[in-house]
Amino acid sequence: MSCFTHLRACRTAATAAVLLLGVALLPPIASAAGLGARATGTELVSAGKWGTTASVTSMVFTNRTFQTSTVTNAGTIALSAESYSITISRPAIGTSRITLFECAVAWVATTCSGGAGTQIGGTMNSNTTTVVTSATALPVAGATYLQVEPTRVISSTTFTISPLVTSPAQLRAAVKTNR
Repeated sequence: MSCFTHLRACRTAATAAVLLLGVALLPPIASAAGLGARATGTELVSAGKWGTTASVTSMVFTNRTFQTSTVTNAGTIALSAESYSITISRPAIGTSRITLFECAVAWVATTCSGGAGTQIGGTMNSNTTTVVTSATALPVAGATYLQVEPTRVISSTTFTISPLVTSPAQLRAAVKTNR
């Protein structure tokens, strides 16, 4: 075949050759220049422990004063989410309502860095046990700060919180790079 008699076929072949050469050479050039990143495959966590601890696990409310607890990742695996088992006692009189808020930094005078924080779950009534989940990532030895806010308290109510990891999906595998 002569390129003069089949000009269109030659152009197509030449274009394909140039594209193939570009695809073959671009990743090594980009990698050497520090311009590209590539992540492939999956890995299993074969060893490690996960778990969080709360600085305060039981709070008694007799009025609408807010109380706080610091939750720390005490494990060796970072978490992509945390769950909390919450039990609210039955008061002697009436019904209490409590909300739970989270902040990335410590609460200062019931304020989370100038805002209200992020509510976890809805408003919870007394005489209930429930599990709520926060989607905040928690690195190893990292902390998140909780504030428990009673919206209605008529008589003494106990709020108990127990941090837990409810599924393997809440574990966060380490990020590996080839550098």
